[in-house]
Amino acid sequence: HLVQDEEIFLANYSDGVTDLPLPEMIERFKASGKVACFVCVRPPFNFHLVEFNAQGLVERLRANTESDTWINGGYFIFRKQIFDYMRDGEELVLEPFARLIQAGQLYAYKYEGFWRAMDTLRDRQVLEEMVERGNMPWRIAHQKARS
Repeated sequence: HLVQDEEIFLANYSDGVTDLPLPEMIERFKASGKVACFVCVRPPFNFHLVEFNAQGLVERLRANTESDTWINGGYFIFRKQIFDYMRDGEELVLEPFARLIQAGQLYAYKYEGFWRAMDTLRDRQVLEEMVERGNMPWRIAHQKARS
C-alpha cells in the first residue's frame, strides 16, 4: 500500500490506450468530492443486445450503437479513503465498487474520445495496424502532456 499516504492517486489496467485528457478527468473528480472515479467509454466493437422473456422468446434485438451502453475503460482515480471500502481477496469492481455505489461515492467520467483495449490477439492486430499507418491517437495525448 505505497499510495495510502497520497490523498489522490491514479491506477489503470495497463492493457488499453487512449487520448483521455487525464488533467481534465482529475479536476472533475476533485470537484465531485467522491472517493473513486473511473472512465466510462463506448464499446469499441459492435454487438447485438438481446432482450427476451422468461420463455426464451426474443422481444427485442438491437445494435449496441443504438443503446446507451458504456463500459469500464480501466482508468481510475481514487482518494485514500478507497481502502476503507476494500477487503482482502476482493475484485475491485465487484465488492468495493458495490459498496461505493451504495454510499454514493463512485463517479463515472464519461469519455467519447479514442479508447481501445488490448485484450485479445485481434485487438493487438488492430492496434499494430494503426501504428503501421501512423494513426496513434494515444500518442498525441502523450506528446501534448510533455509540451
